[in-house]
Amino acid sequence: MNELVGFVNGNSVRQKVLSLLASKGEMEGKRISKTLRVVYPTIAKTLEELEEKDLVAKKEEFYSLTETGTRIEKMVQQI
Repeated sequence: MNELVGFVNGNSVRQKVLSLLASKGEMEGKRISKTLRVVYPTIAKTLEELEEKDLVAKKEEFYSLTETGTRIEKMVQQI
């Protein structure tokens, strides 16, 4: 768990994506990009990394937090 918290905390875009998905539920990658005002290729790469760590799940074009992602996001908020 601490490794995942460090992984998220090590990158502000990862933090923002998790926080956004925690508040909005599920979103498309392009919508995440526009909402956070971060270029889409950066968001796409970040989502891919978060998906590899099982923090987000992709269903069709929509991304949402996994159970692990929700727990990690709450831990990151407390830091």
